[in-house]
Amino acid sequence: MNSLTSRQKKALETREKLLKKSLDLFNEYGFEHISVEQITKACNVSKGTFYTYFPSKYDVILEKFKELDSFYSTVEKNIDPALPASEKILTLYKEQMLYLTNVVGKDLMRTVYTAAMTNQVEQVHYLISPQRKIFQILNTYIEEGVRDGEFRANLELTQIQATIQRCMRANVYDWLIHHEEFDLVVEMDRFTVVMLNGMKMTSRP
Repeated sequence: MNSLTSRQKKALETREKLLKKSLDLFNEYGFEHISVEQITKACNVSKGTFYTYFPSKYDVILEKFKELDSFYSTVEKNIDPALPASEKILTLYKEQMLYLTNVVGKDLMRTVYTAAMTNQVEQVHYLISPQRKIFQILNTYIEEGVRDGEFRANLELTQIQATIQRCMRANVYDWLIHHEEFDLVVEMDRFTVVMLNGMKMTSRP
């Protein structure tokens, strides 16, 4: 593989600088209170330079958050395929909550959730995008559960998918508004178990 030219290295450095400074400003002052102009002034670059790398300030968050996709792919490969669908979902959520707690952190997640509630995000928000890797994995497990008779047949697939996704977002939101005594991993497991039990078949033929 050819090494990067000095110009390419400079471009990568500029992009990383914009990314880091944007996230720092969002965390300190709030997503809705920071403009592209403020970001570029802090980085001593032009607005045109910013838009070369990011179509909007929302895309700064999106780019950072996309790192989660590679993590979910790794988790999926390590989940025992012999587990029931509900156990696969619980395992996936446990690993996700550990990652959010220990790697992503509350500051970035608060920024993501704040951005989701502003009118500055016009496209489908990343939090609910069906293209997210975690939702694709979840949908595979849900389809398995319905096919294998673990989940109730009178529930629409889309209904189960939406409910399980909301379970995740609700717990993350609670984590963000509580102090450190709120254990995201423990609370997610408790809540998800109750929710999944309500979707399971009460009896098998």
